Amino acid sequence: MEEEWFAVASFAEEAEARLLAGRLETEGIETRLYPEFQGSYYGEAVNQPYQVLVPAHRVLEARAVLARLDAG
Repeated sequence: MEEEWFAVASFAEEAEARLLAGRLETEGIETRLYPEFQGSYYGEAVNQPYQVLVPAHRVLEARAVLARLDAG
């Protein structure tokens, strides 16, 4: 059975999503970006937000990390 993944944040820019994903991974939380690739043969074609996904059993931990980041 495949594990469910849930979005914990959404960004307009891929770089921002990758920064958060990297931070979560340093905390030991596995991440995925959705969509993985928005480009086309001619460059970026789709303009939808990038979501940072985490496994269902790590959502609360990821949200705690986000709260700490927001608090400064």
